[in-house]
Amino acid sequence: MQTIEEHMKEVCHTAAAFVRFLRAMVAARMTPLLGDERGEIASWVVVTALVVVAAIVIVGIVVTKLTTTAHNIQTP
Repeated sequence: MQTIEEHMKEVCHTAAAFVRFLRAMVAARMTPLLGDERGEIASWVVVTALVVVAAIVIVGIVVTKLTTTAHNIQTP
């Protein structure tokens, strides 16, 4: 007769093997769907450049607004 500890070790080992199997199966099924990723760097470079330019423009607009507002504050 197995102790509870032995039974739990067996169950955990079986569950870990099942999870590894599922992971391998999903990876094998998804590989053809995802396709070849070579050449994707160019699109990522363009997207990153656009985000950087947008961030610079937004910071410039905010700084301009803050500077204008600061100059329009009337002091007593």
